[in-house]
Formats: sequence, structure tokens, C-alpha cells
Amino acid sequence: MNPIQSAAVGLLASIALVVATPAAQAQNYPTKPIRVIVPSAAGGSPDVLARLIGAQLGEELGQPMIIETIPGAAGIIGTDKVAKAPADGYTLLYGFNQIATMNAPLYKKLPYQPERDLVPLGMTLNLSYMWIANNDFEPRTIAELVKLNRAKPDSVNYASTGPGSAAHLGAVLLENMTGTRMTHVPYRGNTNSDLLAGVVQLKLDPVAASIGLVKAGKVKVLAVSSPKRLAVLPDVPTVAETVPGYELTGWQGLWAPVGTPAAIVQRLNAAIIKVVHKPEMQKRIAELGYEPLGSSPKEMADRIRSETAEWTGIIKQANITID
Repeated sequence: MNPIQSAAVGLLASIALVVATPAAQAQNYPTKPIRVIVPSAAGGSPDVLARLIGAQLGEELGQPMIIETIPGAAGIIGTDKVAKAPADGYTLLYGFNQIATMNAPLYKKLPYQPERDLVPLGMTLNLSYMWIANNDFEPRTIAELVKLNRAKPDSVNYASTGPGSAAHLGAVLLENMTGTRMTHVPYRGNTNSDLLAGVVQLKLDPVAASIGLVKAGKVKVLAVSSPKRLAVLPDVPTVAETVPGYELTGWQGLWAPVGTPAAIVQRLNAAIIKVVHKPEMQKRIAELGYEPLGSSPKEMADRIRSETAEWTGIIKQANITID
């Protein structure tokens, strides 16, 4: 073999090695711990579920899932870190619907774009919200709340975790659908103390987050935001029973940086579905007030696309923008 032929063979071998490396990495994946970023505060709903599901995913994949909370700016800070991470399957995002469906139309300077920078791995669960009120608040139903809002616009103070949060947008949706107005009181932290003290009368909160207050009789529930009544609150009506078409259903799921090899995406999705469908996991998720899912990446992507279009319309109609 002459020098030219030897060089050509060497070049082809190098190219084959480069081409084969991603496939080999995907086939052997994972070979080290996986970092999972949760873009919200420690102890919050996404953090709790990420640790619960992540422990089982680690066992299924044969490597530990290291959960790291990075809160701030409606999930933007943590989400952006994942969007800019290497696309090798070792940095994942455990997040919630807002980061993919509400932030894009809300924030003019969003540093990431969900469909451009993140690849869906699968949804883990649905979550519903409920309208809860201070026990001294006169309305006991959504119909009574709407009647009061029409008679005395802006007289009802409702809390949220900040402008553009699901709690805020859920209230905007109710106002738009009933032609009423309330006063928005945004908070950076926990709102329960002010709700119990009557500083604010009302808030829209995830069922799982406040079910303890409800069962203890510290607050009352006007309605739930899901399309049908919940098993955990069977006697509580839906908002839609009074305001047809009203629905606010959140969800949680996992993402990876765009460019992650398809084989790794498939491996992770198969693990997510297997873990979430385990009877003991289904039971635990339901006990916490959620609906277990376990979806394909395509189902997650389709839901993101449809909900983004829906929230873009609502946000534009309400003229809400956040710099």
C-alpha cells in the first residue's frame, strides 16, 4: 500500500470513528450520573415530583439522577441553562407547562425558544388548579364570585405567584370569559399567610399545593379548573359548570437540549413511560393530587404547540407583556 492509499485509509477510518461515536454513545447511554435541573424553588411541586420520579428513573437507567433546583424568573433561568447545555443526555430539564407554552408570548427577551432549543422527552403528569378563598369571603361558588365582580368591579383581590404565572393567566381567562374585573396582587413568595389573614380573598392554586389547607378547613374551595370533577374533591364543581369552556390544566415533563441523539431521546422516553406506569408510582402521584401520564415526545410536542397558540391569543387579548 503506497503512502497515498495509507493516508486515504486512515482518513476513512477517522471519519467512520467520528460518525460511529454518537451511535455508540447512545447505545451505551447512560454511563455516568444525569443532572436534572428543576427551574423552580426547592420543596415546590416540580422539585418534589422530580425527586420522586427521578429516583425511579435512576434505577431504571442504572445511573443516579442528580436533582438541582434553579429558581427564578418564571422558570426562565433554569430552563435556559438546560437549553445551552451539551446535547449528550447528561443534562435534562424537569419542568412545567408555563416554561414552554406561556413564557414565549409573555417575555419579549426570552433567552430560549422552547421549540428551537429543547426537545420533549415525555410528560409525567397532569395537574389541576382550584379557586380557593378565605373562609370569611362571602362568595361560596363561582356564580357568586362572578355576580360580585359584576356588581363591584376590582373589589376582589386575588393573589398570584407573579405576573404571567398560571395563577395570573387563569384569572385573566376567567375575567375575559365573564366580562368582569378583579384586582391582581402578585407575590414573589408564598401567598397562604395573606390569604388566611384576609389581605387577599382569593387565589388560583394547584390542587396538590393546597389540598392540606382545604382538608384542614382553613380555606374554602369555590371550584376546580379541570374539565371534569376530581376524585380527590368529588363534591367540588368545575368552573366550567358555571362558565362553559373554562379550563386550566397544567402538566409536568422532561426535556433535553435540542440535538440530543434520537436513540437517547427514545431511551429516556421508554424509561419515563415505564416508571410512570408502575402501579406504585401511579398510586403515589394520584395521592398527591395529580393525574399520572407518561406520554411520547410527539404527544408532548403537540400539546405544547396547541397550548402555546391558545395562550398567545389570551395574552394578546389581555395586552400582557413582560420585559
